[in-house]
Amino acid sequence: MQKVKTTGNGILFGGMVFLLFLAVFESFLRIPSWLAVAGRMHPMFLHFPIVLLLVSFFTLWIPASRQGDNEWLDLLRLAAALSAVVAAIMGMLLSLEGDRAGQTLTLHKWGGVLVALAGFIFYTGYPFLARKASLAKPFTVIAAIAILLTGHWGAGLTHGEDYVLAPIRSNEQRLVPPEEAVIFADVVRPILEKKCISCHGASSVKGGLTLKDIKGLMAGGKTGPLFIPGQPDASLLIKRLHLPLGDKKRMPPASKPQLTEEEAALLYAWVKSGAATDEMLFSLPEKDTFRVLATAYLAPAAGEAPTPVYDFAAADEEKVASLNNNYRSIVPLGKNSPALTVNFYGRNVYSTASLEEILPLKQQIVELNLSRLPVKDGDMKVIRQLEQLRKLNLNYTGVTSAGVEELAGLQHLEELALSGTGITSAALDKLLSARPVPSVYIWDTKIDSNQVSALKKKFAKVYIESGFADKDGQVIALSPPVISTPAGVFDKSIQLEMKHPFKDAEIRYTLDGTPPDSLHSPVYTAPLPIDKNVTVTAKAFKPGWYGSKTVQSSFIKRGVTPDSIILATSADPRYAPTSAALLADGQLGDFANYGNGEWFGYQRNEAAYYLLFNKPVTVQSVMLSMMQNLGGHIFPPVKMEVWGGMQKDQLKPLGKVSPPAPDKGEPARLIQGEVTFAPAEVQCIRLVVHPLASLPAWHGAKGKPGWVFISEIIVN
Repeated sequence: MQKVKTTGNGILFGGMVFLLFLAVFESFLRIPSWLAVAGRMHPMFLHFPIVLLLVSFFTLWIPASRQGDNEWLDLLRLAAALSAVVAAIMGMLLSLEGDRAGQTLTLHKWGGVLVALAGFIFYTGYPFLARKASLAKPFTVIAAIAILLTGHWGAGLTHGEDYVLAPIRSNEQRLVPPEEAVIFADVVRPILEKKCISCHGASSVKGGLTLKDIKGLMAGGKTGPLFIPGQPDASLLIKRLHLPLGDKKRMPPASKPQLTEEEAALLYAWVKSGAATDEMLFSLPEKDTFRVLATAYLAPAAGEAPTPVYDFAAADEEKVASLNNNYRSIVPLGKNSPALTVNFYGRNVYSTASLEEILPLKQQIVELNLSRLPVKDGDMKVIRQLEQLRKLNLNYTGVTSAGVEELAGLQHLEELALSGTGITSAALDKLLSARPVPSVYIWDTKIDSNQVSALKKKFAKVYIESGFADKDGQVIALSPPVISTPAGVFDKSIQLEMKHPFKDAEIRYTLDGTPPDSLHSPVYTAPLPIDKNVTVTAKAFKPGWYGSKTVQSSFIKRGVTPDSIILATSADPRYAPTSAALLADGQLGDFANYGNGEWFGYQRNEAAYYLLFNKPVTVQSVMLSMMQNLGGHIFPPVKMEVWGGMQKDQLKPLGKVSPPAPDKGEPARLIQGEVTFAPAEVQCIRLVVHPLASLPAWHGAKGKPGWVFISEIIVN
């Protein structure tokens, strides 16, 4: 018995020291995978110390004459203290490995440390406590309360806020009259509070995302922006809602209450309508889908609109799963529906072959989104084989009139989006004459307002959206300007062009990334010659209208292009494009979608590259195109270093820089980091980029390591 106690005492003391070490230095620690496994056993193990501690506390209340063998009771107190320390260590390891933050986690974590400390004190100081009943009994009561509170906070983490008291609280939702409803406060937020706040509330911030207020909603989380206004199929919020129930990324998880079909449809329609927040519901057009659904939600009618029914068979689930990847999402259109919707992502990975791969599902695909991808006319021959296609989004693709005419054979097509393409009035006339598609979107095309009027007159039953009016003929809200010149890297100079569908709208801009205003910023009147690095930010203004949202593009002047690039360190497997050549392809990554295969992401280690040149070149700066998304934990690097020389093993330091830290609340955007130095002749450059080791105190995930995302390297 004595040998067991001696061994246990040693383990207990060492465990307590290790626990306190973890508690003090947690923000500086990175745990190995085998310790992460131990941390994940915390939920299974934690019940032992709860029972053992409470039983051991109870022994103090038993009169000494009735306690029996003190040796066994002492062993019980040792086991209780030891199990409490082990459970607390597991919990600390789990918190280091997880992506959850917030007040509840902090309270649970420190509550666990205090409970372990109480168990340690109770065991080691029991001889003293046994003689001081007036001190010992209050100690056990306080420690028992600490155990209950810590367990309550733990239940909040696993089951949601207020889990214990939820059954006795009122769950009724106050429904305001539709005509008085504010879009976010009265429609969207109640859905999030019922189904999402348990993991993404103010006190429990999983994945760096809090949905308690508009600010957190707009900031997004660790994996990026929650949604892209007007693009629900490309929005993380909608994609996560429609993942299979068993998928670990599905939200809400299978163990939590799921959104109803009505709630999911509301969120989809809200994002599609532009994700307005503070506006009144009835400020939206009368036939706006979100307004219609929200009105029925707030004031349920006697009957409901029928769900579309399709008479074709469902596709093989394994086949659908095999075709899903990081750059292509294939999900059912609705619960138990055989219809499928397909979204493609990533300009650099899209190809005709990737489009042809979905042909085995041609009998089930009813919606296809190829927006802003390098789609060509030849791809229409593949698309026209999708016999059940209802909606096709080709906005801002390379499709021209010749390609659009190929779509006349799609007999079920109901909606065709062609904004920003090369479609002409004559081609659209020919298409609609052969196949009158009910809805066509042609904003930002060569078709002018007079031609639109003629088309609307000829095809009276076709809704043609040109960007000048809504379906009821009422003028829509002022839209942002369009920066027509593609963002990216240019050689000597380019002409920067911008436009707006309203001819009398005033476009104001800046070239340093700062937001333009309606009084002091220059007015765009003609193409701007650009011969240096600029970040263009533009906004549209019109008397009697609110200013539009800002748009931004970066243009970087190319110097010398490396003949090859070698990755000296590996990017995180989740954000590791297939080729290092993408770092010098002249294309800047899209900051609104950093999972599209265009970004190299680093968190646990620095980014290091070798840039190799076949012949000696003279260089004086290295610039990186990077991303800033504070809600997604993506920060500028803390340091960038450049080394150079003729051979990899004979490099000398050329220069380094520490980019300024961002302020709280800064928006997601592209950023450039540049290291300049005295001109040097080199054949090899080593570039090292150090991510932020610990997020600042004002961040919701303070202490966690930050990310660095890189899409392009420019050498001058």
